[in-house]
Amino acid sequence: MTTQTPATLPMAGTPGGPELDDPAEAARYALLQRLAPALQHHLMGKFQSVGMIASMMERRFQLGQPDLGSLREDCQSLSSVSRNTVEAIVNLMTWIEPNQGATVALDSGVRECVGLLATKLRFKGFTLANEVDELAVPVRTQALRSVLSATLLALTDMLKVPATLVLRAVHTAGAVHLSVQVLPAEGGRKNSYANDYRALRQRDVETLALAESVQLTLDASGARLVVPCAAAQECQGLQAG
Repeated sequence: MTTQTPATLPMAGTPGGPELDDPAEAARYALLQRLAPALQHHLMGKFQSVGMIASMMERRFQLGQPDLGSLREDCQSLSSVSRNTVEAIVNLMTWIEPNQGATVALDSGVRECVGLLATKLRFKGFTLANEVDELAVPVRTQALRSVLSATLLALTDMLKVPATLVLRAVHTAGAVHLSVQVLPAEGGRKNSYANDYRALRQRDVETLALAESVQLTLDASGARLVVPCAAAQECQGLQAG
């Protein structure tokens, strides 16, 4: 079996590399370096279904008299899965090159962040318990992605023992309040990996939060984020409803 080394982003000073004189850009760069292995893992996973259907079709063609009805069904499945795969990959690429005006429902955005990081953090001894449900409050995609993912990584970097991180949220007029509660596990050891980029520090998350107009409180017991609604009138309407 061939072991693949996770791709890294361009280093400073190389063509296409970021300028790191700006603290916010330096924090974004550090965050993307930490997210890169998870993004790569999810990208590769999107191709698995396509490969499985293609292999099935190849085996059918090798038969002396292939079942044309089954091949037509395979072609339809391949077409559908391919479209879904392309859409998923395009969405994953927006983590690297975000659309500044894009918005997302809070529950969907939190679910996406948790889904991206859950497997990586589980290997280190951390469980993400997402209790944010049916809260379709519109927020800026980049603000939620960058600050929440940085918060989860920074918390797990600073903690010395495994823990469960519980995510909850409520909304008020014009903003949503997202909390991450740390519940340390009894016994066990935190795992670490040498191929990780540097630890995300509290000041990195604070810098990202400031750049995205997100109020942040962060320490080893957890975090609280106040994320502005993307459309205040719509947020107020949801609250009234």
